[in-house]
Amino acid sequence: MRLLFLIAIIVSFAACSEKNLEIVPRDRLSDATVWNDAKTANLFLNDIYNNLNAGPFVTTFTNQPSEISNDPLDNFTDNTCYGPVAGITSAKLFDPGSYGPSESLFHPMWGNMYDRIRKCNLFLEKVADAPFDEADKKVMIAQARFLRAYFYKMLIDLYGGVPLITKVLNNNVDGDDIFYPRNSYEECIAFLQTECEAAYADLPLKWTGKDVGRATKGAALALKGEAELYAGKWEQAAATNKKIIDEMGNGIVYDLFPDYAGLFYANNENNEEVIFDIQFAPNIKTKRINQYWGVVELPKGGGWGAACPTHDLVEEYEFIDGKTAAEGSAYYDPAKPYENREKRFYASIIYDGSIWRAAPVYTRLGIPNNNNEIRQGGNGGRTGYFIKKLQDSTIGSTAAQAELDGTNVIVWRYAEVLLNYAEAQNEAFGPDQSVYDAVNSVRARAGQPALPTGLSKEEMRQKIRHERRIEFAFEGKRFYDIMRWRIAEEIFSKPIHGMEIKEENGQLVYNKIVIRNVHFDPSKHYLQPIPQVAIDRNSKLVQNPNYN
Repeated sequence: MRLLFLIAIIVSFAACSEKNLEIVPRDRLSDATVWNDAKTANLFLNDIYNNLNAGPFVTTFTNQPSEISNDPLDNFTDNTCYGPVAGITSAKLFDPGSYGPSESLFHPMWGNMYDRIRKCNLFLEKVADAPFDEADKKVMIAQARFLRAYFYKMLIDLYGGVPLITKVLNNNVDGDDIFYPRNSYEECIAFLQTECEAAYADLPLKWTGKDVGRATKGAALALKGEAELYAGKWEQAAATNKKIIDEMGNGIVYDLFPDYAGLFYANNENNEEVIFDIQFAPNIKTKRINQYWGVVELPKGGGWGAACPTHDLVEEYEFIDGKTAAEGSAYYDPAKPYENREKRFYASIIYDGSIWRAAPVYTRLGIPNNNNEIRQGGNGGRTGYFIKKLQDSTIGSTAAQAELDGTNVIVWRYAEVLLNYAEAQNEAFGPDQSVYDAVNSVRARAGQPALPTGLSKEEMRQKIRHERRIEFAFEGKRFYDIMRWRIAEEIFSKPIHGMEIKEENGQLVYNKIVIRNVHFDPSKHYLQPIPQVAIDRNSKLVQNPNYN
């Protein structure tokens, strides 16, 4: 039974007045009661887990973390395109590049993350002085430090340096001292490294039973290694990810799940590849990506098509000889472009003629009453493709059916550790055999041939970037990758494409069409603007460059 981070009581921290009877209401716990017992303190910790976010909160009417929203983070890349949902942020603000401090892409993030950080700070202060068993306290404190680091990393990845607040602030007591200036990006990364090392020391290798889903040693190192990778600290990132491989990889704790498609199925949750995921459960804590991302018209109910794979992404999927069409694959047939692709393509993409939930899906033009055909307006997909990966094929896409989707959202998995190590090691020392081994193990799981030998550092860099795009499609990694690699201006200097298919003289004709253009300003858009409301409250905050 997995851990569900839900609490069935309301925790109150207001001290009772001496004038009143010292009775604890049945629906609340007093401050003293909570922190005097490990079980009740754990309820507070569980509530922090329950606030974990799968990606940044987007500024849409759903106000949900992007990886389970109607505007997922890949919509802010060249991987997917938004659907017909009115007012969606990626279309309204990102494409024209019109976002700023007053109307930002991820406006709720700043306040939401600092709310969660404050909860962590409160927990750490209270548990440090609590009277219960020291061994229990040590593990609980390690979890809270990990969670605080997680929330800080979500901010740092978007905004760069942010104020590092490690104590509970009280305006009534501290006055204007509650306002902190921004720490530098380097200071923030150093903070994450220190926090993750401390958490790693006291966290267990794994949890069992109802505690599955809590932070582990592997999760602490995965967070640290990703933070170092994003910061370009290549040698440190290589060492951290290698530590996971050596101490926990190759079946010791983690390994590649044998089936890429099955990796994301509900019945394979918490499998050997998963290092850390956010726990969900049907009808209790659910997500609605089946509804938001789903194919528009199906016997089991219609989805919104709010995130559709682009043809640019589809072109990156190799054929079974390990080459793309652009690289001259011998298996590419322009009349049958979806045949003989690698396994990850079929696990990830619904294309014209695909079987999905026991029925064919057609995105081509010319079929009467077909809401799945490619279209630029109205209710339908915009690209000629739909997402298959991460969706549950056993349930439908209506709102009621989507409530049955309780599949966990994976934050880090072992394949990422391997590719993080490969990238960092290549950047630090070049493409040695360990780099080949790490990348080839991921490719082998997908049934793809090994990389050619003799690659230069730059050639290996491009191979690794390609592998990341395919392996982690729709998992929210591409946005951070193109930002940290500083290639967004190159990517968005070109149109984004879909595939229009029509039948002419009994033959299907494939025509690549422009579906989207993005205006990206490299002088400012590599960092997000700090919300103006935060700056209005705290005059010590300095806005990111060129947003004033």
